Amino acid sequence: MARIFFVGLDGTEKSYRLQTHRPFTVGRDPGNDIILRDPKVSRHHAEIVFERGFFVLHDLASANGTYINGKRIRVAPLTHGAKLRMGNSYGRFSEELPTEADAPPVQEPLETPIPQQPTVALDSGEIDEVATDENSRISMETLPHEKLGEEELKKKVE
Repeated sequence: MARIFFVGLDGTEKSYRLQTHRPFTVGRDPGNDIILRDPKVSRHHAEIVFERGFFVLHDLASANGTYINGKRIRVAPLTHGAKLRMGNSYGRFSEELPTEADAPPVQEPLETPIPQQPTVALDSGEIDEVATDENSRISMETLPHEKLGEEELKKKVE
C-alpha cells in the first residue's frame, strides 16, 4: 500500500492513500486530490501516476518547482522514504508491503467431480447407444449416410 504524507502550514500531518488505477493531482486548487494550502504551491502543481509498476511524480510546470530528496525534478519515480517539497510544504512517500489484512480474500475453487468420458457402444441395428455410466443410456438414431454394413462394421471394429 502506497501513501503520501504532507505536513500542512499549521504543522499537522495528513496521509493520503494512493491508488494504482488513477492519477492523483496535487496543488492549491480545491479540485485536486491532495490540496496544499500554501501560497508557494501552484493551483495545479503536480500529479502522481502509477506507471510501469512504480508511482511517478510529474511536476505540472509549477512556478516554484517540485523537489524529491532536495533535487528539483520534472518527472521522477517515488521510492520508499522519499522526501518531497512543493513550495513551503513538505511530505514523504511510503510504500509498505501489503499485509494479510490488505490482501483480497482467496477464492477457494469449488470441488466438482470430473465427468468421465462417455463410452460408445455400437449395436448391429440402426440405433447407437451412448453409455455415460451403467445406470443411464442415451439413444441416438443413426443417420442414413452413417449406416455401415455388417462387413464394414466388423472391419472397423477389428
